[in-house]
Amino acid sequence: MLKKVEIKKQIKPGEFLKFVPPRQKTELLRAVKKMRGKRVVHINATSVGGGVAELLQSLIPYLRSLGIQSDWYVIDPKAGSKFFTTTNKIHNALQGAAIKFSKSEWSNYERVNRLIAEDLEKIDCDVIVINDPQPLLSGFLAHRNKHKIYFSHIDTSSAYPRAWKKVEPIISSYHRIVFSNRDFVHGSLPKQRIKVFTPAIDPLAPKQTIVPKNKARAYLKKHGGIPINCPLIVQVSRFDIWKNPLGVIQAFRLVQQTYPEARLALVGFNEAKDNPAAEAVYKDIEAVAKKDPKSFLFFNPKGKNVSEFTVMAQNAADVMVQNSTKEGFGLVVSEAMWKRQPVIGGPASGVRAQVKNGKNGFIVKTPEQLAQKIIWMLRNPVAKKRMGETARRVVAEQFLFPRLLLDHLKLYQSCLR
Repeated sequence: MLKKVEIKKQIKPGEFLKFVPPRQKTELLRAVKKMRGKRVVHINATSVGGGVAELLQSLIPYLRSLGIQSDWYVIDPKAGSKFFTTTNKIHNALQGAAIKFSKSEWSNYERVNRLIAEDLEKIDCDVIVINDPQPLLSGFLAHRNKHKIYFSHIDTSSAYPRAWKKVEPIISSYHRIVFSNRDFVHGSLPKQRIKVFTPAIDPLAPKQTIVPKNKARAYLKKHGGIPINCPLIVQVSRFDIWKNPLGVIQAFRLVQQTYPEARLALVGFNEAKDNPAAEAVYKDIEAVAKKDPKSFLFFNPKGKNVSEFTVMAQNAADVMVQNSTKEGFGLVVSEAMWKRQPVIGGPASGVRAQVKNGKNGFIVKTPEQLAQKIIWMLRNPVAKKRMGETARRVVAEQFLFPRLLLDHLKLYQSCLR
């Protein structure tokens, strides 16, 4: 039920240590010495699509480059659509949605996790790291004598009580429970086991490439049909109710009253195999968006180089938006900021951790506020450029991968002690 992810990417420490301040570099190398000879295994739902997969695609090569044994396993798709539909319900319920799952759905969740646990038992390691709810129960069932860490990449602070009652004892069994934001921690969890640190972007990843705007616009014209000479508003995120794409469309209609030639691109290619609800959300949004030929939706990845398209969309945008109401962190925010794009974000705590209102972007709560800030950015390119420089600097100081690597090493050590 588990499949090992083969990662061919290899990096050398010097490639990323150049981004590390001297004091942090000393601390990082000291932590590496203490972890030599230890093996860390990460488990999550899928190897493509979503922030967790993206983080692990970078984290594993970073760890290996420093001589730390590390591997990554994902859930085999043969777990079935019923399993992933249930875990999607659990995911949403943990974020506060009043969603119920039946006894048969929970039984199937338990059955699949027992099979995952059987495979997990065969993997020798010093530290097991479980990411997100899909394999959560398997980590509880397997390797009772191993050090186990659970990463919650979502906001559980106001979890739906019926769901939380089932899940909380499982989460509490882990030696360390990690959140990206202190506001996401449910009050009933054991405080002494909680760790908090934010995700980060990999400066060596192709996704962080900065492309001249005219080249990026020409690419979107060729591969997406978006005209070159028009104001372009972009949101990059999968089609999910918590990303609030409908609110973006509502704001865009208000923007069109001032900028009738503007275009909107919602870029949310459906690559992740663990989110069957995405298609239903997309169809609902499409039904609204298709009434306006100036709104462009990108969902089906067939025939598209998804990573390249995303990079080009972020570089081509006149205004970048991340209108999330719930967001574990939102790597796409830091990705855009690294490209000197100030971001207009929704009220989600994960977005507010990165965007400081009025300094490197704006935080808004309503479609009307979103529209106002989009218009402000289109009217004030010089001020927007200054914000973009600040955005880049904030990412360099707080949200680059070497800092996250150090956080992980300290986390593993805290378990092994």
